[in-house]
Amino acid sequence: MLTGKRDQAQEGGDNSTNYQAGKDIHVHGLTIDEARVVALDVFRSNAIELAGVAQALAVARAERLTDEFLAKLEREIPARVGQLADPDVQSVVFQAQKEIARSGEEDLRTALVDLLAARVGEEERNLRALALNEAIASAPKLTEEQRRAVAWVFYLKYSRALDVGTPDAFYSRLTRESSALGVDVPKGQADYQHIEYVGAGSLSIATTSFGKGIMSGVEGLFTNGFAETDIDPALLEELRTHNFVTPALRDANRLQLALLGDEDLENRGAELGLAARLPELRNVVSLGRMSESDVSDEVVAKVPGIAALRDAWDDNQTGLQSMKLTSVGLALGHAYWTRLTGADAPLSIWLP
Repeated sequence: MLTGKRDQAQEGGDNSTNYQAGKDIHVHGLTIDEARVVALDVFRSNAIELAGVAQALAVARAERLTDEFLAKLEREIPARVGQLADPDVQSVVFQAQKEIARSGEEDLRTALVDLLAARVGEEERNLRALALNEAIASAPKLTEEQRRAVAWVFYLKYSRALDVGTPDAFYSRLTRESSALGVDVPKGQADYQHIEYVGAGSLSIATTSFGKGIMSGVEGLFTNGFAETDIDPALLEELRTHNFVTPALRDANRLQLALLGDEDLENRGAELGLAARLPELRNVVSLGRMSESDVSDEVVAKVPGIAALRDAWDDNQTGLQSMKLTSVGLALGHAYWTRLTGADAPLSIWLP
């Protein structure tokens, strides 16, 4: 029911903030302590009433989430603490508090802290902010194994390692990261249908094998190279003139292009004035390339702990091969990936 204007006089208790419609609202910066009061007041004022021990446990869980979230803000983006006065931010913080109060799940709390910090880091209500809002709402609807599956799909299909120059360096990194993330992912198709239902991904007809996912973006690490006689002498001379050929990483008696990822070939060729040679360069890149199955086998040999993930990924009964991430899944997967690797690549790379 709509009514006419009302008297706008308000009274507030200690440490409270009053907001009125019908006039300009000025929100000043909040300290960490003030932000904590605001966040917990919102929770206590809106959370479902529980009794006795259940209520105390729910509040304790919400407080822990809030404290960890604010500590992350203070450590990483202290200038954004004042965003806790924004209604949209308050809403997603309350959503996270409410869900963690219900479950108390360790992995979920960490995921929500990461997502909340990323959301507060957005200065505008743009695509990233909306995707993060939905990721905060969707993460509690997934099991830990399902969230881990989303993270692995992001890792193998949407990210690439730019700071590894040799296969050994790549495997050292993969060993650390797979150990930190864990390889226990769902084995049933229904789990991936649920991920799709929640809105974090979609199941596609197209598939990506485990070996292809491992190679993606770092194909230059997975070639045995080519002999000088395998390509046109004039092309080889041109490549040498531009320093675009180097001894093969796996066999110093052979050669390979000085290129880490296939996706960089077109731009790199254009930079060197070799755009007209692009069809030939694509053929050169393929020379000596390891097969997807050989890459898969080598990965398991070098990183035995990842075998269970490889088996689940290449099992047609799961949806890992065919899973594509939505904007929500990208936001969730990115949060896991940055925490796991310490990478500082912004979400804007995937969600402009």
